[in-house]
Amino acid sequence: MLFTKSAVREENTQAAVFQKVSEICAAVNTVVGEKELLELSLKQTMELFGAGRGSIFLLDKNDKDLQLAIALGMPAEEQARIVKRMGEGIVGHVAKRKLPIFVDDIENDARFHDFKARKSYRSPSFICAPLMLKDKLVGVVNIADKESGLRFDKNEMQLLDFLSSQIALNHKRIQLYQKFKSIVKETQDLKDRLGQSNEEALHLKKQITINEKLATLGKLAGGIAHEFNNPLDGIMRYTNLCLEHIKDDEVLRGYLLEIKHGLNRMANIVKNLLASSRNEFPTGENVDFAQALERSLAGIQTDMEHKNIAVEKKIQEDIPAIYDLGLERVLTNLLRNAADAIKSKGTIAIEAKCQNECLHIKIHDTGEGIPPEETQKIFEPFYTTKSMDKGCGLGLTIVSEIIKSYNGRIHVESDSGKGTTFFINLPIKR
Repeated sequence: MLFTKSAVREENTQAAVFQKVSEICAAVNTVVGEKELLELSLKQTMELFGAGRGSIFLLDKNDKDLQLAIALGMPAEEQARIVKRMGEGIVGHVAKRKLPIFVDDIENDARFHDFKARKSYRSPSFICAPLMLKDKLVGVVNIADKESGLRFDKNEMQLLDFLSSQIALNHKRIQLYQKFKSIVKETQDLKDRLGQSNEEALHLKKQITINEKLATLGKLAGGIAHEFNNPLDGIMRYTNLCLEHIKDDEVLRGYLLEIKHGLNRMANIVKNLLASSRNEFPTGENVDFAQALERSLAGIQTDMEHKNIAVEKKIQEDIPAIYDLGLERVLTNLLRNAADAIKSKGTIAIEAKCQNECLHIKIHDTGEGIPPEETQKIFEPFYTTKSMDKGCGLGLTIVSEIIKSYNGRIHVESDSGKGTTFFINLPIKR
């Protein structure tokens, strides 16, 4: 079978057209934005037909007017607020009939005898096709001004009609995609709000429980204070009298001074117990951190010797004095807990430094550690993992309340079987 040169050229041309159409379809199938879809579709369609001018109109929400969505090759002054009504001009005609058309010469076409082509058009020939989803009109695509100077034909109209269906399908796909994204975002926002609400509700419920326990603690502390204060005052008074009369026996005076210091600690325990139940702490003088630490360590010295616990200290020199709202009580309770956590032979490491007008304290022990599910509960009143003879669950509550009075922070890190570390940050200045 012999092929003429013209037949071969025509076949090659058709193959090139089909290749270009495939490329257009593949390209528009990948975009996810409406503006990008319309611009890419129009640009590649114009390239396919060798056209210098093109536009896409979309039907408005009321299904009455066609709004210009994208235009290429059209002067900016012509693009301003272009709106086509159903039946008006070529675009309106196609929209009303929902069928594609090609116009060989607009000025001699009886269908558009009232239409006057703008002077900016270089050719009177047009092809135009509706953007359809089944029987629903989405918009219209209009192609004009062949750069070769030739006119459009019916084959090109049919090809444009095929491409317009692809544009319409992808336009709907993008609308659905955007709607899906919006639903996902709204769902996530709702989950976030619900999560925050639940978290806030749980936090509020927890705080109410803590406050109720603190109120109970306040009543208990009031009774304890009354029962303890009178005997403590008597013991303290007679201890002071003994110190006044014993001048020469330094050993005995040392014992009495230890008793006096212990009595002062007992008095402070009662005061701090009362203060923690009311969320307030009595103001006092400035306290030296190093001295407060030594007094706290002295209070657990017997336990540390009995368990063979070593103490490692890394304390910055010249730490400024800090206002005393219960610092020694914080150190004593944390060190007591550290010692209790070590069954035998271990280490308590204490670090302290001043940085950015804040006192940073770190207390680490090599004890049994705290299970992860319990670390959030340890500051609650009456919560304890110790036996009744070692604690009643108030020590860390008092620590937490004192640190709050400083406007400070405390958090704990612990590994079961490896030990526990408390981190404390306290502002130096009030």
